[in-house]
Amino acid sequence: MLQPNPGKNLEIEVRGKVFWRYPIKTKIITKDDKLEDVIKEYVMPHYEKGDIVAMSERMVAVTQGRLIHESEIKASGLAKFLVKFVKKWPNDPGFRNAKKMQVAINMIGVPRMLLAAFVSAITKPFGIRGLFYRICGHGVSEIDGFAPGTIPPYDQYAVLGPENPRGVCNNLAKKFGVEAVIVDANNIDVAILGTSDNLSIMPAEFRLAFLDNPIGQGLEQTPICIVRRKIV
Repeated sequence: MLQPNPGKNLEIEVRGKVFWRYPIKTKIITKDDKLEDVIKEYVMPHYEKGDIVAMSERMVAVTQGRLIHESEIKASGLAKFLVKFVKKWPNDPGFRNAKKMQVAINMIGVPRMLLAAFVSAITKPFGIRGLFYRICGHGVSEIDGFAPGTIPPYDQYAVLGPENPRGVCNNLAKKFGVEAVIVDANNIDVAILGTSDNLSIMPAEFRLAFLDNPIGQGLEQTPICIVRRKIV
């Protein structure tokens, strides 16, 4: 029987609706795995009609080969400088790793990074937050990796956001008849990166059902979650 990850609840109530979140344990997913095969092997044996299949953006990106090993990255002086001003979150390294910051700089360029850092610095004293990622763009906020709690060998990799998340979800919906969602969930926030067109609830509502991040990508090895609506 599927069980919640340690410290997480199986049930959550959102706007009067109750959802069960069943994490799905898998093997260590690599770039040599096909996402369709992963869903077929690990999800479909537990799937019931009406379930929503939620996948971590990291797992999807890994199957697409969107990986950069830390040995390929050399942190610049700018990256080392910027990480000094990154907010520290408990149990989440964020962009405090200079090599991860360098990946972001390589993605958007030095001028845009400097603009984002400058605007963030002058607006933060006024309680305005989040402008750094707005200016950098979603691609930067989706960069994952270099997190100590991540299962090896992915603690040594930066993982870029998945390509065409909506297309990925629609492909799974067509092949398996499921409702699919790709989520970027951590201990700070949850973002919905893409959904299949047949998703039967609003993405904003689904996000609320995932705020406590029931997926586990460390030793839990549960990068997929079946979300089932409880009939009351």
